[in-house]
Amino acid sequence: MAKCVQWVARAALVVGAVVVARPDLQAAPILDPAGDLRTFDPANPNSYAGPATPSLDVLSAEVFLDLITGTLTFTSTMAGPVSALVDSATNANLGSFSWGINHGYANNNFAAIGLPGVVFDAVLTLNPNGTGAYRGAATPAGAITVSGNTLTAVLPIGFLAPPPQPANAQGPLLPIELWAYNLWPRSNVRPDGSIIPFSNAQIADFAPDATTFQATTVPEPSSMVLLASGLLAAAARVRLRRA
Repeated sequence: MAKCVQWVARAALVVGAVVVARPDLQAAPILDPAGDLRTFDPANPNSYAGPATPSLDVLSAEVFLDLITGTLTFTSTMAGPVSALVDSATNANLGSFSWGINHGYANNNFAAIGLPGVVFDAVLTLNPNGTGAYRGAATPAGAITVSGNTLTAVLPIGFLAPPPQPANAQGPLLPIELWAYNLWPRSNVRPDGSIIPFSNAQIADFAPDATTFQATTVPEPSSMVLLASGLLAAAARVRLRRA
């Protein structure tokens, strides 16, 4: 009986955390217009220097937070097949997908290109050949799936731990329910095939265009409340029968 009550109590604490921490940020999924790639300006070294490839044009992006399995799922759909960003001869990546994560420190490194609202303190890189990295660590094997125009990664929450506090941090660490995200695809090559050095000139698109968004929590808080209520009722019935 004591173990049953303890388990129900833990479930109630999880429900409380989810319900209390619901923020008022932009809701997912993020829908991004087709054909809105950044444009090239020869006078601006921060402008996009890559090709107008549909595979780098974000149509939708979403992050799912599952507190039961302890995972974060990142999924995005592009205007073209993700596999088109892999060199068929060498399996080299011709582009990548950067997921900016704001754990709360919220530096605004994109203010220089007019996007002070796209804030982050760490970056998850997902590659079209199924590899990826976060803060120097490779993503677990099998975590990334490419299916047509969609790229998905399912990662343990612990793998995406916050970085050390940066010098330009704008705030304290946040609970995981308040972490925020933005997706920006990158091209490694120019239209002529030459290499683009790592810079803002690689960035083809942003989703959302000028801000961040929050993960969708699954199960939904209302479902978790119903679950906890049912567990509490079951525990009460057991207690009455034993009394």
